[in-house]
Amino acid sequence: MSNEELVLLYQQGDKQALESLIENNKGRVFKIANKFYTGKTNSIDLEDLEQEGFMGLITAAEKYKFDIDNPASFITYATYWIYQKIHRFVSQKNTNDETSLNTPIKEDEEIERHDLIECVEEGFENIEEYEYLRQLRKDLEEVMEERTTLKEKEVLKLHYGWDCKECSFTYIGSILGVSKSRVQQIESRALRSIRKSIWLKNEYEEYFKSIRYNYNNVTEKIDFANKYFKGVI
Repeated sequence: MSNEELVLLYQQGDKQALESLIENNKGRVFKIANKFYTGKTNSIDLEDLEQEGFMGLITAAEKYKFDIDNPASFITYATYWIYQKIHRFVSQKNTNDETSLNTPIKEDEEIERHDLIECVEEGFENIEEYEYLRQLRKDLEEVMEERTTLKEKEVLKLHYGWDCKECSFTYIGSILGVSKSRVQQIESRALRSIRKSIWLKNEYEEYFKSIRYNYNNVTEKIDFANKYFKGVI
């Protein structure tokens, strides 16, 4: 029975279908969890990451929609939720482990001392620059949401290490169940779509001409935003 058939049964109230779905896709959960696992360098256990991954899989089963045109395959959709659940868990765990650094500076903002320390270490000249780049990442998120498919967005995020370590095309292919060359094709299509966006053509045109970095293509812009904001959003 396919993933989609099992999801449909689960959404209709069949709990056994969920167990089968988990069994069929546990390898995907383990693979993504291992990407976040850093051994003994922090207090996060691999089992905890895997548990979060399974929660993401269940969330995907609950939210997957059949009544839209050309829906992504369930495993592509599930990969997004598995990835997000684990990433949020890791981010929250790291925050809890560093409470001495994380006292809010302003009640109405999310900027914390830890962020500012990283800001200085990475060479930011002032908070305004940090805030601008923070907004840049949000804008890129919106553009990807509007201009790319779910699979394209996940390929970009995985390849550029948007929320975790950068992934090779081969590794992404193993997650999505496609070849390395197919992943490269998906990324190229996504980048072409982003290049055509009004955001990239107009809104930020003057800024990118004036900044001290020489950016020639959208891949460098995505990598630039990620360099400073991995795990922020």
